[in-house]
Amino acid sequence: MIVILHHWTTIMPLFEDSGAYAAEQLATAELLEAFETSRKRHLIYADDEDLVLADDGANLSAVCCSGRLCWAYFLCNELASHFDYDVGDRTINQPVFLFTLVDISCARSSEELEVDLGPIINRLRKGLGDCNYVAVIEPGLYSHVTIPGANLKQSKCISWHLHALVWGMTRKKAKQLVAALNGSGKYTPVSPGQVGAHQRQVRERELASAVGYLLKPPKASYRLGLRTESVASGEPRHIQYRSALRPGERLTLYLQLRHLSLPDLWIAGGEGGAILGRVKRRSRAAIRRHERTERARPKSRSLKPADLFSNLVNDQANEVDWR
Repeated sequence: MIVILHHWTTIMPLFEDSGAYAAEQLATAELLEAFETSRKRHLIYADDEDLVLADDGANLSAVCCSGRLCWAYFLCNELASHFDYDVGDRTINQPVFLFTLVDISCARSSEELEVDLGPIINRLRKGLGDCNYVAVIEPGLYSHVTIPGANLKQSKCISWHLHALVWGMTRKKAKQLVAALNGSGKYTPVSPGQVGAHQRQVRERELASAVGYLLKPPKASYRLGLRTESVASGEPRHIQYRSALRPGERLTLYLQLRHLSLPDLWIAGGEGGAILGRVKRRSRAAIRRHERTERARPKSRSLKPADLFSNLVNDQANEVDWR
């Protein structure tokens, strides 16, 4: 009973509070609809739907719903333990900061598929140096960039950028680090009106929403425009518009991610290295357990993503209902 109580009171709540399950379910439904309705649906292979809906984690593919949920579960498990996440009031034991790093050199044409993330990761992670962090590399779709003065000359691009949870520093240190990065000129945003490095302290009781932000599947596209008053004055001032993904845009981002695994997208430094290492090992172990169970299961039994996690709590009477 002690083991069961530990999972339910210190680990499961962070996963539930993050909203990861609902976000994945919604994104998967919208992606499957895009498979059927988008004018780009001819780019989808016959087995793409099987990959998205695979119950076995599909080797932790970045586009597999069950794989993403498995990864999210164990990441929340590790972070809840590390930050001593309190079930009742959602507090943690130390300051945590949400960093974003963007650089124009990490932008690629939306037509370029199977992007090599190696140079992008090397560029973005340098800004965090020897900090303690866990981070994800994420594609941001700019669907319209044809305005004077933009830092990017392409009309449409994917801006690969980094979101990180950083800890082990003071608020003053976090501000100094971001100021130094922006002053260095090494992180140049797509829009001249923005900054390449940004940070904010995760407010009290908001760790779950910050973790959910890192785990979120793609859901928005961006456009750059000029403010009306700046056109009249002759001094261009840019504005960034954000909108929900249309079916074709959703497929564009899917195609960017299809060749990648979750371990390809997630990086860490300092204390975060051990955390991310355990997430990888435990996610893969859950998949192996699922594979052994599948071999012994009657073929008529319908499999669900929940099967990946059924061994986390050693009491079948207390299995989580994932429906």
